[in-house]
Amino acid sequence: MASYLDEVPLSGIIRIRDMMYSVADPFRLDQGDVSFDSPDTVKSAMVRAIAENKTHYVLTAGLPRLRELIAAKLRDQNRVPVENPEDVLVTNGGIHGLHIICQALLEPGDEVLVPDPEWPPTAGHVRLAHGVPVPCPLHESRGWRYDLDELEAKITPETRVLYLNSPNNPTGGLLTRTDLERLAAIATEHDLWVISDEAYDPLVYDGAQHVSIASLPGMAERTLSVFTFSKSYAMTGWRVGYVVSPPAMRNVMGPLLAFYTTHGVFPSAQIAALAAVTGPQDCVATMRDAYHQRRRLLLDGLAAGSAVWAPEPKGAFYAFANVAVARGERDLWALADEWLGFGVAALPGTAFGPEFGDWVRLSLATRADDVAEAARRIAQHAGAGARA
Repeated sequence: MASYLDEVPLSGIIRIRDMMYSVADPFRLDQGDVSFDSPDTVKSAMVRAIAENKTHYVLTAGLPRLRELIAAKLRDQNRVPVENPEDVLVTNGGIHGLHIICQALLEPGDEVLVPDPEWPPTAGHVRLAHGVPVPCPLHESRGWRYDLDELEAKITPETRVLYLNSPNNPTGGLLTRTDLERLAAIATEHDLWVISDEAYDPLVYDGAQHVSIASLPGMAERTLSVFTFSKSYAMTGWRVGYVVSPPAMRNVMGPLLAFYTTHGVFPSAQIAALAAVTGPQDCVATMRDAYHQRRRLLLDGLAAGSAVWAPEPKGAFYAFANVAVARGERDLWALADEWLGFGVAALPGTAFGPEFGDWVRLSLATRADDVAEAARRIAQHAGAGARA
């Protein structure tokens, strides 16, 4: 029986994981999980919370103290003017936050402008809400940023939402303040909601600045921002994220949609997140510095060959690498299978959009030694050739 779910394809992330089962200990440049362990303060808080039986129902929108501290973080670090902690919703990771946002905003047929390449769950959640994702190119020649005139030209009477992801997965691109000011003007002129996916907000390099679009004048009223503890505090498996939305959305986000999806986040995990926010913050800088080092290891390692090259990422912990010369006339997934043969797992770019058959995403989230060795093997085995 036909279903709208037929329009939501399985992610290439699942496909590459399935392919790896026959490979012994590949270098995992395909995944967004991190090589770091959660801080000891976080783990200890979880153990204590479980011992104290913090395992029962709590407020669907999240622990009040955690929401207060998140609101303070948003004001102090992101400059988002959150006046009431009730406008913060604790979610089961960032992906749950994105699901709730799409369900809250979209009616059947509503168009959402999404980056191209795109993180696969973006279009998936738009489709699950019966919306229509409209790809807007990120241009490598612009540092994986938009041509903003091109983006504005894609707006139609059916366009309801502008979705942003900066720092970007999979490219590592970073929107500048000037970009965001123009995007804010476009959203205001065309009366669009904005979804701002800021999962990698602390991970920017070379003195660059991450800017939350909701911090710009007039934008907090039309922006729903989604964050996660996964990347900042190496808490990928804990599944704790959060959304901040305008007061007008308060009764929809928490009491309604959070209740009907998960009925709240495991309270002991929320207590662990409290420990992350209130504990030492040096782990965030330590991880950012490590990713910065791994970025250099990857790019220098690839430069030892000439068939694979990657623009320097400005944020997040991914590089989007061009493999056109190495691929030749083969299917990109055949290239991925070949790389698995010499022990390197990479995620084909077609997982992020059908036109990215000459690209792969390489993750910096694995250990530095593994990044360096994987880059060496790619340079050695991918073959010689000139940059296209």
